[in-house]
Amino acid sequence: MHTRVSALVEDEQSEIDRLRGAVDRLRHAATHDPLTGLPTREVLLGSLQRELSRIPIDGERIAILFVDLDNFKRVNDSLGHGSGDDVLREMARRIVGCLAPQDTASRFGGDELVILHPRATAGSEAALAERILNATAEPLFIARREVVVSASIGVAACAPGEKTAERLLREADTALYTAKGRGRARLQIFNDELYAQAEKRVQIESDLRLALRAAQLFVVYQPQVSLKSGRVVGLEALVRWRHPTCGIVPPDDFIPVAEECGLIVEVGRQVLRESCRQLAAWARLAPGRPLALSVNVSPREVQAAGFTEELARILAETGVEPTALCLEITEKAVTGATADTVRVLDQARKMGVYVAIDDFGTQHSSLARLRDLPAEVLKIDRDFIDGLGAEPGDTAIVSSILSLAFAMGKHPIAEGVERREQAAALLRMGCAVAQGYLFSPPVAADRVPAMLERELWRPRAERTLAVADMSSDAPARRGHRYFIDEFLDHIGAPMSGKTEGGR
Repeated sequence: MHTRVSALVEDEQSEIDRLRGAVDRLRHAATHDPLTGLPTREVLLGSLQRELSRIPIDGERIAILFVDLDNFKRVNDSLGHGSGDDVLREMARRIVGCLAPQDTASRFGGDELVILHPRATAGSEAALAERILNATAEPLFIARREVVVSASIGVAACAPGEKTAERLLREADTALYTAKGRGRARLQIFNDELYAQAEKRVQIESDLRLALRAAQLFVVYQPQVSLKSGRVVGLEALVRWRHPTCGIVPPDDFIPVAEECGLIVEVGRQVLRESCRQLAAWARLAPGRPLALSVNVSPREVQAAGFTEELARILAETGVEPTALCLEITEKAVTGATADTVRVLDQARKMGVYVAIDDFGTQHSSLARLRDLPAEVLKIDRDFIDGLGAEPGDTAIVSSILSLAFAMGKHPIAEGVERREQAAALLRMGCAVAQGYLFSPPVAADRVPAMLERELWRPRAERTLAVADMSSDAPARRGHRYFIDEFLDHIGAPMSGKTEGGR
């Protein structure tokens, strides 16, 4: 009898242990990220709230470290999401290895991790961030390949009761944004300067939302000139903001904010619609005269749902031919472009619209990447044009970019031309089209018709400035595709011999 009772008690205890274990597993699953095993966002927020509400201790501060893996999307795109998960697990393990027992690391989502360092003293939060930077920078092997993934870290700290959890997190996030903007793989500690910048960004975003509704944005146009004839062959549309109290707000002040908060999509649509409408108006004033229009687009615009449908709708409504439009996207954007971005740009190209890589030469594009992008135009960055003819290094770079463009069947346009010797050097090297203050600053739409009727530049009569041989037999121009010839013809630039067939 005693044996039977003991067996029943043991069975009951076993069942209780099993249920307790199941409850513990459910509780752990509810409070920990299933991929990395780190506490969830809610757990860290609860801990942060308790730390902020505790009694202050002299010299101790509460620090938040916002960690983001740099270029993590490239790992997913190149190796697959399974490998990306392996990277996240390994990075989480390394970060946890840098922490003190009282610290908490949490996965906030994606490749963002947040660390609570509740007993920060004498700059210990910066020392912790440095340890994490060093740990994450070490190579790792994923799918039998060596992968290097760096991290950027934003740090913010305060005494208990000094700030809310929301504000401390926002300040750390602002510091992280600054760290990434300054080159990645670094840490940035929040300070008064960043606070002022953050306040300014909030104000700009608020005012920009009103500007979009109140039609405060307008478009100016900078001529693109044939270096051989001096005549306008195209225009670049540039957005400006006439603020009711601040006057003209520089694009560098509001475009990054628009990118960050997503307003760039609506800004881009307004600019595209207005500039195409204006191009149609100029075409009616000078029927039969070819004129190209370049409009800047951001990756967020291209990735927005319905981009190509909206593009087709604007072209149809304004009557602008697709071959008269060129979409410019920066080299920085295309070097990190997702497969979806490339696909949408290719769809636009197949519609007949041209694609340009802006600020070319400022990033490290691989030749394979450049070859595979659906871009027909390379815009040489103004930083290289500035030293043209004076700095041998800049002259060599521009010459190399031109040779690369010709060899790959892409059409170069030089930006930021301000002096005659720059234009002359470009013409000697075979560059057909340029823009810059030498010819004209960006101007209002009503000033463009007069410019179309005159030369904006003429090479000096006493100087022989021969354009590089553009015949079909010239080695530098071999391999030019038909659509390049069509584009050159459209904007009035010298051409190679046309190949058979069409697009």
